[in-house]
Amino acid sequence: MKKKFNKKYIKNLVYLLILPIFGAIYLALVSNNIVTEQTWKNIFSSNEISESKYENEENGSVIGDMAVHFLDVGDADCSYIKCGEVNILIDAADKEPKGKVVNYLKNQGVEKLDLVVATHPHRDHIGQMSEVLDNFEVSQFIEPEIPEEANAVTVTYERMLETLANKNISANLVSAGFSADIGDLKIEVLGPISQDSENLNNNSVVLRITYKNVRFLFMGDAEKAEEQEILSKNYDIKSDILKVGHHGSTTSTTQKFLHEVSPKYAVVSVSKDKHRARKPYVMDRLKKFCGDDIYVTGECGNVIASTDGEKINFTKAA
Repeated sequence: MKKKFNKKYIKNLVYLLILPIFGAIYLALVSNNIVTEQTWKNIFSSNEISESKYENEENGSVIGDMAVHFLDVGDADCSYIKCGEVNILIDAADKEPKGKVVNYLKNQGVEKLDLVVATHPHRDHIGQMSEVLDNFEVSQFIEPEIPEEANAVTVTYERMLETLANKNISANLVSAGFSADIGDLKIEVLGPISQDSENLNNNSVVLRITYKNVRFLFMGDAEKAEEQEILSKNYDIKSDILKVGHHGSTTSTTQKFLHEVSPKYAVVSVSKDKHRARKPYVMDRLKKFCGDDIYVTGECGNVIASTDGEKINFTKAA
């Protein structure tokens, strides 16, 4: 009678034979400085960023006349830009935490917004937009044109449109090619190029803001399709700071697009839990360009990127 081998016994035997081999390889690589212990750790935890990195930013200072505040609003988006007397808001978070955007702006001494951008009509980008429009004077408001068949009308979007009408604020529907100079800032809209009735993310307003020699690229929730369209136009999209598209999701930040942007710094607006649960593909791609200069709002809270038009400094906001 043939003797049957226990599968668990064979599996354990294989582990016992293989582990010493891997151990020997690891020791050889480390002893010859081919890899370090930290590199080995990063292979298994490349989505995590050292807490000490964020602690180091606490003692930093805001430099120059331009500061971009990336708010910690969970799995949503909100960026406030201050340059001299100019105030700009890009998106307005989700409905919760209620009042966060208005309170933050008031704490910064904002009374008037020279430009407000709603990158697209999803709730996690316009959740508190009505409250913003109600509380501040708004000089200019821009959003993308949405195809009628896209069925973009939600309660949140309707409230925003009603508030715009009640406050007599005209919404400028923009697409690639729109540009404006506001104070010392140059605003360029790089997308959307075409309309996508099936995926509103690919109707996101993508804009680059330039202050002297420093460029910020804000991607909204633009996914691969919109990135490819922007690349097809051969626009100059090179930027120093990248506000990463779609909260760092794998739907966006393709290798080819990232290569053309070639950022030195990146900011991801996403909650800590969702960030740590994701596969690290996007973070791995970002690290090739930015190294450790990647800021995840769910990990570090509100963060400010300031510049004098040459140097760039990141600090944690209160």
